[in-house]
Parts: sequence; structure tokens; C-alpha cells
Amino acid sequence: MDLTQRFPRLAERLADIFGIDLRTLALFRFALGSVLFCNLLLCFGDLGAFWTDAGVMPRSWLIESDAGPRLSLHLAGGQAWFIAALLTVQSVLALMLALGWHTRLASVASFVLWASLLNRNPAVLIGGDLLICCLLFWSMFLPTGARFSVDAAVAENPPPPRHAHLSWASAGLLLQVMSVYFFSALLKSGREWLPDYTAVYYALSLDRHVLPLGRLLNEWLPLTKALSFYVWWLELLGPLLIFSPFFLRPLRFVLMLCFMLMHVGFLLCLELGHFPYVSLSSLTVFAGGWIWDALDRRHRHRHPAAPRIYYDIDCGFCLKSCRLMQQFLILPRSPIAPAQETPRARTLMEANYSWVVIDGEERAYLKWQAFTVLVRHSPLFGWLWPLLRAPQLERPGNAVYDFVARHRGAFGRITASILPTRRIRWGLPRFWHGVAAVMVVLTLIWNGHTVGMPPHASYAALTPVFRSLRIDQLWNMFAPFPLKEDGWLVIPGRLADGTEIDVLDPGQGAPRFEKPALYSQTHGGIRWLTYRGRLWEAQYANQRLYYGKYLCRSWNADKLDGDARDRRLMSFRMIYMLETTPPPGQTPSVEQRVLWRHECFATPKTATAPLP
Repeated sequence: MDLTQRFPRLAERLADIFGIDLRTLALFRFALGSVLFCNLLLCFGDLGAFWTDAGVMPRSWLIESDAGPRLSLHLAGGQAWFIAALLTVQSVLALMLALGWHTRLASVASFVLWASLLNRNPAVLIGGDLLICCLLFWSMFLPTGARFSVDAAVAENPPPPRHAHLSWASAGLLLQVMSVYFFSALLKSGREWLPDYTAVYYALSLDRHVLPLGRLLNEWLPLTKALSFYVWWLELLGPLLIFSPFFLRPLRFVLMLCFMLMHVGFLLCLELGHFPYVSLSSLTVFAGGWIWDALDRRHRHRHPAAPRIYYDIDCGFCLKSCRLMQQFLILPRSPIAPAQETPRARTLMEANYSWVVIDGEERAYLKWQAFTVLVRHSPLFGWLWPLLRAPQLERPGNAVYDFVARHRGAFGRITASILPTRRIRWGLPRFWHGVAAVMVVLTLIWNGHTVGMPPHASYAALTPVFRSLRIDQLWNMFAPFPLKEDGWLVIPGRLADGTEIDVLDPGQGAPRFEKPALYSQTHGGIRWLTYRGRLWEAQYANQRLYYGKYLCRSWNADKLDGDARDRRLMSFRMIYMLETTPPPGQTPSVEQRVLWRHECFATPKTATAPLP
């Protein structure tokens, strides 16, 4: 007899604390897949700069300079077409994950390829990248496609009937999400967090990150102190209380909203790239099943009778389409049946060559109107119904339906090959549950090491595996305190004709050294913002040479012949305008630091100004 049979109340309590509702997993899957897809699209914009041999980090330097483990398929080729092909595959997999199509395969492949991409260029990574990798890791062990998915629509065997799911992986995912905050709070050990509560003031003083609203809020010191208090104590106590066996539902719901509110504040006040979006996606896993049940009761009250869907039994494509709509419109109570088995539905179908939807008041709808009725009853998309039922849309909607109906044979052959009905294994073999159990323990140990937990020998043993998989998490954002050294990069250059230009902004003419009005928005993306900011740091000093080479190549690529030769970039300096943030009420100081001098057509020199 296992533990759950001997102690049913204990098992029920564990399921409440460490279990995740399958509907919540579906929401998490869609949110994570969508964020991943958007990030991959952004990677295309910087493909040549960050991921190829022609960019800021060629493979030769990366391989020769890094002795640590680095497994990356993206290192197999340095050409733009090769990286573009991999990013295309990753984008397709991210969409598959979001839609729940071959969900397990999409989760595993997305994790492997995302970790591979991160290993390609560590100089441009932010905390959100590693968090995506950690979330993908746990999603591989979970039935994220058991609800509201393509898999659920085409499965021969139905998904698990019970919504509750409890496993080592569900516990691992919940603990992973809260580890971000708890260990971040432990790392926030500076006086600026406690007892001074000036950390938010210093964070909002960082011009490389601050947005207009953040700059405005920073004018009220009492408010920034209150926000510092809120962030630190929420991150420290929230992860403990969210697993409390007492008052679990209200506590978890309130804390989930508090964490989400914190990230919304980050979005409005600071340029942190995709980190807040990834974090918001991760927090959805704390939406308890009772929330879904309450929403379902409310929906049943508004729509007591669910519409019935009838299709042509001789059309496999029609059945598949109805099941897909049932999944993605979230209509589990709407039965799907062959029209031939119901006289009224059969007569309407044969007379109009259309599927049939009959609502709770026994009114029948055909073609486009049938679809709008399903949308009306959808708890997710019901708000679209007043727009879709507009008379102007009925004729084009019916035309689209008629086109599909006339070519349903072709569509049937396509969907038969792309979306075949298949048997899906919703669970995992016992072995993989054991792997998940081991990884729960090892991940907690790893995070403990990041805050100084001994012994260091186990940290050294875990490092090769965790870094290769890119689950080597370190949640040290604004820890131990926000940076007090801020600044902006200026690169004055000289052309072949003697003209002095600003290499980063050639349109403005001569270099300008004053602070940009909104520096956080002048880079073209969080990766450029991160990369240029790291050029100041000592550990990335060797990147200055490669960034210099990249600037020369980019500028001179089309200026080597004819009259354009006079516009060649000959030399430049990388100057960091170092601004030190003083305590509240004092004026910041600014000084110039020359990081690098570069000659485009000669052997580059070394840095002329040592880092402090």
C-alpha cells in the first residue's frame, strides 16, 4: 500500500500545495511558448551581430577563451544562413509548444535548442534567458498538453479526466518559480535594501534601465523607500507563505497577484527586456484549480446550456476541426456528434451543405453563424462575439466556409498528414519521475550554493552539468545592492577624409558626450543594452577588441571602392562616461574613461586606461 492510500488526507494536502491543475499547465504552456516565440523573432533582428562569426563574438574566440563546458549546436556553423535555419526551427517549435502540438517533443527540443543558443554568446544574456531555460526544463516532465491543445484534439485516447496533477516535476516547477525570489532576497544583503530601503532609488537612478515613469517616481524618496520595503519582504516571505498549509488558497492567490504587480511595476519603470514577461508567465502556475472552477460556475450561470456541434460523419477533417474549436474556444461541455445520427441536424446539413450548431434554446445555426455562436459561448473569446456577428462579416465568413467545404478533401489529406489521430502518452515512465525527483533536490542544493551554502565540493561537482544545460541559475538582480556606477558609451571616430563622427549615431555628426535624454531606449534592444554596458566591466574587457573589429567591418563593408573610400572608418575610441550615483539629495559626478583605442586598418592597440 503506497503513501497516498495509507494517508489520503496527507496526499490531498500535498496535492493542494505541490500539485498544479492541468488547465493551469495549459495556460503556462501557452504563455511560455508565446514569450519564447517572441524572443526568437527578436533574435533574427540581431542575427549577424550576436550569433555569427561576423558578429561581436566569433566562434574561434569563444572556443579558445572558455575552458568551461559549453555544449551548443549553434557553434557547429558561423554563417548567417545556418543560424537563421536553427532560429526558424526553434520558432516553429515554440509555436508548437504554445499550441500544444506534439507538446512533449516541442518542450524537449525547445529546451535543448534554447540552451544551445544561450551557450553561443553568454555576453548578451539576461536573467530572463536563464529563467526561460529553467521553465522549459521542468515543462519536459509535465503534461502541459493535456488541456486546451492540439494534442488533446487529435488524441485517440482521452486526456486524464482529473484536473489535478501532482508529481515531482510539478513540485519542481513551483519551487523553481519561487526560488527566483527567495534566493534573490537572500542575495540582496546590502544596507540599501535593509535597513536603509534606498535600493529602489538607486535602481531608478540607473539611466541604462530607467523609463520615464521610473524617473518620475524617483523624485519621491518616501515612495521609493516604501517600494524597496515591499520588494525585499515580498521576495523573502512570499515564497515561504505561498507553500503554507494554512489559508493556502487566499494566501497563494494574493501573493501571486503581489508578485505579478511587482513585475508590472518593473515593466512600467525599468527596461529589463523580456525578464518581466517570462516572470509573469512563470507565476501563472500558482493559479489554483479552484479559480478555474469558479470561472466555470460563473460561465455556467451565464450560459446554462452548452451548444451542440454536429458534423458530417463522412468527413474526418470536419470532426478534427470541431475538436480543435472545442479545445481552443474552451468548450468542454459542448458535445460533438455526427449530424447523421440526429434527424434535424442531418436535414439541415444536407440541405445547406453545412455543419450545424444548435444552442440551448434549440435554435440552429449554419456556416459562419454557427462559428459565431461557439465564440459567444467561449469563456475566453466571448467578448469577440459582438464584433463577429456584424452583418458585414456574414457574407465573407460564409464565403470562407464554402471554400473550405468545397475543398475539404484536400484539407482532409493535409490534416491527415500534419495532424493525424494518434495515441498520446500523457504521463511519463517511472524512470523519468525519478529523474525529476533527483533534479528537484539538486536544483535546491545549487540555489543554496549561490547564497554561500557549503560544501563547495558539491557546487564544483554540479557546475559542469548545470552550465551545460544552462540551468545554472543565479538570481542576483540588483544584488547585493543596485549598481551605483552607471554611465553611457560614446564612440568618437575619424573617417578617411578627416571627419569626426559619432560611430553609434553617425546621423548627428560630431560626437556628443552629454547624457542622452532617455539612454535606455537608444540601443535597439535589451541585448545591445546589456552588451554595451558590459564592455565597461573588467570581466568583459577582452570583448572590446572584438566589438571594435565588428564596428570596423560593419561600417566599411560597402566603402572600400570608389568615392566611398573617403568615408571609411579609420579609427575610434570607446569612451565610457562613468556616472556615480550619490546618496539621495546629492549631485552625481561624471568622468570620462577611455576603454579602448582601435585602428581599423592596423593591429589594434590595448586599452589605454585601466579599469578601477
